[in-house]
Amino acid sequence: MSTGVQRSSATPPAARTATTMAVGPHPGNVFGTGKNLPLIAMAHHIPYVATASVANLHDLEVKVMRAMGIEGARYIHIHVPCPLGWGSAPADTIKIARLAVESGLFPLFEAERGEITDRHKLRRRVPVEEYLKPQRRFAHLFGARPDVNTIASIQAIADRNVRTLGLAD
Repeated sequence: MSTGVQRSSATPPAARTATTMAVGPHPGNVFGTGKNLPLIAMAHHIPYVATASVANLHDLEVKVMRAMGIEGARYIHIHVPCPLGWGSAPADTIKIARLAVESGLFPLFEAERGEITDRHKLRRRVPVEEYLKPQRRFAHLFGARPDVNTIASIQAIADRNVRTLGLAD
């Protein structure tokens, strides 16, 4: 579990946390230090791996039910924004979760024994800025002089997710 208050291996690049302050030439968490835990689980050929979001509770419920019917290890990575740690309004929790999915930064998929078996195709793709802006942990990217290079690097991560996981129609 990673709430977002302190840096973990799941902290996104450039995100500010209590232990990665927004200072210096490249503030926030360092690029390339995070781990994609669902892909790691897939690499170990775990019988069932899925990602889910609180923005789509029906999808989450279906994946939990499916996982319960599979023998062996099961891993479901659930995206739940943390208003306290992320510096967002509690009322925006579901909106932020939906924007993470729609931007491609948190892709929804299922995999069995290392192979993707289903994916949530993006009907309405949004730029990563829409997901980043409502969170104070990324406020340093949108000051008087927006950090367009860092934002573009985060967008490239989302674009790669969409491309490699086949999320676009």
